[in-house]
Amino acid sequence: MITHINVTQPYNWAMVQAFLSRRAIAGVETCGPLSYARYFDERPFYSVTTDDSTKENHSAGVDQPSSWFCATYEPELARFTVELHLHKAECADAVIANITRVLDAHQAMPVITKALLTAGFAANELTPGIRLPATWSPFEALIRAIVGQQISVTGAVNILNRWVGDIRSEKSMTSTGATSHALQQYHFPNPHEISTYDTSNLPMPKARQQTLNVAGTFAQNNALLSVNNVHALLALKGIGPWTVNYVLMRGLSAPDVFLHNDLVVKNQLKRFAIDPQQAAPWQSYVCIQLWEHANT
Repeated sequence: MITHINVTQPYNWAMVQAFLSRRAIAGVETCGPLSYARYFDERPFYSVTTDDSTKENHSAGVDQPSSWFCATYEPELARFTVELHLHKAECADAVIANITRVLDAHQAMPVITKALLTAGFAANELTPGIRLPATWSPFEALIRAIVGQQISVTGAVNILNRWVGDIRSEKSMTSTGATSHALQQYHFPNPHEISTYDTSNLPMPKARQQTLNVAGTFAQNNALLSVNNVHALLALKGIGPWTVNYVLMRGLSAPDVFLHNDLVVKNQLKRFAIDPQQAAPWQSYVCIQLWEHANT
């Protein structure tokens, strides 16, 4: 199916594209000059689920080929054209809503601009059309945050490229009757797959390897679709406030999260005489603005 997502203006596609392309996992997602495409498991979006706890804990079901979309930005029309391939059309609205969230396409920019100015930024210090690009799911944000602890974005993506590829290869060897490739399963691994994967060969400290498995187990039993469940991650060894706040910001697109303990944010606060709390309930965009200054 083909559909469209209207985009509020101004829209800084360049910063959204930079975020997505730097973090793209090989075989799962691609980011072109004007497009973002990825494979995904559509089962969490089925409206037939009986409660929130089942929406992300779908790993026990029968294997299903990945679904796919490609969103192409058309700046002259202020919209994305979305090509969407699903197994069940009933989940189309939920999938489109999630694509819209990932691209932060519907944000009211006058409100964000006012909040940033109220926080103390000068008008010439604002990034026009600033957005909060997100990850596909809170669980994916959690795994990315754990893998990325104390290493560069490039380093984290390299590990994820290897890991996701290994999980798919391992599944193809253990599947009966069909391989992962034959099933066309290219989406990001689900909680069950990560909880049971042998992480001992991943290039990271043993404690972090174990945290990945524990996080997968936790997410099987506690869907990370509520603020309370995300905060409950703090009880897990190896997960601290920065990780929880990152999941809230990038995984749930919470607009009022400020990462006080982020090193880049701390350094940028020395440059700008701002009070992030004055931007409430839009403090997440203060973080994004500070990160943007660090990248320029």
